[in-house]
Amino acid sequence: MAAQPRPLEAQDALDTLVHQFADPLSFYRELIQNAVDAGSPQVEVRLEYREPAAGAPGPGTAVIHVEDWGDGMDRRIIDTKLTRLFSSGKDGDLTKIGRFGIGFVSVFALEPDAVCVDTSRGGENWRVLFKRDRTFERIVRDEPVDGTKIRMFKALPREEFEKLVERSGEVIGYWAGHLRTEVIFQGKPINRPFALDAPCQVRHQEEGTEVVVGYPADGASFAGYYNRGLTLLEAGESPFGGVAFKIDSRYLEHTLTRDNVIRDRAYEKAMAIVRRLVEGPLVERLLDLLEAEATASEPGPLRDYLYRTAWRQLPAKAAPQRKLFRDVAGNLRTPKECRSAARRGELYRDLPGSPVGRALHAMHSVVIDAPDGSPESQLLDWMAQREVSRAGTLFCRPSEVSADRLPAGWPALCEALAARLRADGHRLAGLEAGSFVYPGSSIADRVAIARRPDRTLVPLAEAGTLGTFLLGRRRTLVLHVGHPAVRRLCAAAEREPEFAAYLAAKLFLVGSERTARDDARSAARVWEARCRRTA
Repeated sequence: MAAQPRPLEAQDALDTLVHQFADPLSFYRELIQNAVDAGSPQVEVRLEYREPAAGAPGPGTAVIHVEDWGDGMDRRIIDTKLTRLFSSGKDGDLTKIGRFGIGFVSVFALEPDAVCVDTSRGGENWRVLFKRDRTFERIVRDEPVDGTKIRMFKALPREEFEKLVERSGEVIGYWAGHLRTEVIFQGKPINRPFALDAPCQVRHQEEGTEVVVGYPADGASFAGYYNRGLTLLEAGESPFGGVAFKIDSRYLEHTLTRDNVIRDRAYEKAMAIVRRLVEGPLVERLLDLLEAEATASEPGPLRDYLYRTAWRQLPAKAAPQRKLFRDVAGNLRTPKECRSAARRGELYRDLPGSPVGRALHAMHSVVIDAPDGSPESQLLDWMAQREVSRAGTLFCRPSEVSADRLPAGWPALCEALAARLRADGHRLAGLEAGSFVYPGSSIADRVAIARRPDRTLVPLAEAGTLGTFLLGRRRTLVLHVGHPAVRRLCAAAEREPEFAAYLAAKLFLVGSERTARDDARSAARVWEARCRRTA
C-alpha cells in the first residue's frame, strides 16, 4: 500500500510564510504597516550593537527596535492576531493597508535568536517572547507600555552589523518613504514628499487617491504604486514611455508575496486616472512651460529639457496655434506657421545675428532660432515633418569691409587678380572686399566666393564658380580680407603682383573642373606678364 502524503502542518505554512519574501529585511515593511494600522502617529526604528561580555566567545548581538504608539494589543488580540496565521480583522476595512494578517511572522526571515514584543491595551500589559524555534510564551508585565515595542536579537559580528544598518535604511526608505505617518530611522525622519524628480509634472487628488505624473529629466519611465504612502511596487517601466507616475490609493492592494499589485477593477480604475492625466493635463502643462520659455527674453535653465521632452512626447501635429518657437527676428511662431512655410519651401533655421537669416526673413521666409543639434531643431523637424536646414548651410552673405580696414597691398592684388581671371576667360564683374565671419557662417574658412553683382544671397552651390566667355553671367569675386592667406597675398602683391594673383585665383578655384593643362597655361601667362613688367 502506497504511503500517504504527510498532512500539511501549521509549521509548513509558517515556514512558507517566513520565506515568502526575496529580501529578509522586508519584515520592516510589515511591522511598519502594522504600526500604521494600529493608529500610531509615529514609528521609530533603531539598531544598536551590544558587544560580547569580556572574555565571552563569539560575536556581539545586534538589537533591532521597532516601536509604535498605536492601540497596542490585549490577550485576545495576541492569541487571534499576533500568534495565529491568516486571522485578520482587516478584510473589508479600507482604512487598513494589510489584508492577509501574516505580517509579523516575516521577522523570522532574519533568523533572529529571539524576538520580544511588549504591548498594552485596555489595562492589560503583556510581553510575548519568541524563541529561535518560533515557539513563544506570554508573560504578564507589571508596567504598561504606550503602543507596541518590538525587539529582535541576533548574534552578529560588528562588520556585519554595520552592513545591516546601511541596508536597513535603504529598505525602510523604499517601503515607507512616502508614508503620512512619521517614520524615524536611527534618530532621523525618512519621510519624503510625494513627488517626482521631474521639472514638468501635474498632480490630481480625489477621495482616497492621489496621483502625480511627470516627464523625468532623463526621459526614463517610472511607475510607483502606494497605499496611504506605503510602497506596494516601484518599477523602472510604465505603460507610458518617457513618463513617470506615482499613484497612492487606498483601493490598491499588493499580492500575497508583496512583489506586485493586484490587477483588479480598482487597479484599472486607478490606471484610468493616470492615463487621463498623461494625455491631458500633463501635455497642457508642458505646452504652457514651453510657450513661456519661447516668450522669455533669455533662455531659462529648463529650455533644453522642455524642447527635448516636447520632441519625445508631443504628436507631430499637436498645438498648432501655440507659440513654441522664436524666429531670428525675435517674433514668436506657431507650429502651424512653420508647417505652412515648410510646404512653400520657405522654412529655415539659423542663429540670431546671421546676415543670411536676416535676409531670408526680409524675403518673408520663416527662419527659426535653432542651432545645429539643439532640442529646438529636433522639435522643429518633428513638427514640420521634414529636416529643416540651417540657412547658413545653403546660403552665404559676406558683410562689407570699410576702406580703412583693408590691408596694405589690397589695390595691387585686386588689379593683378582681375587681370589674371579675365585673361583666363572668366566673366568677372569686379572685385570686392568682404568679411566671411558672422554667426552661422559656412564660408569662414574660404579665401573668396563669387556672387551676382546685385548683392543678393549667394547659394553655396554657386559660390565657388565664375562664368566663362561661353557660359554664365558676369559675377563679382569677393575676397575674405580677414583670411590669413589673403592678408599674406596682399603683402606679396606689393612685390610680386602676378604671382600673388595667380595663387589667389588658384586658392579660389580649388575643387573646380580646371585641368592641369589649364593651370599650366595660366602659369605661363603669369610668367609672361611678370617678364613684361620687369623688362
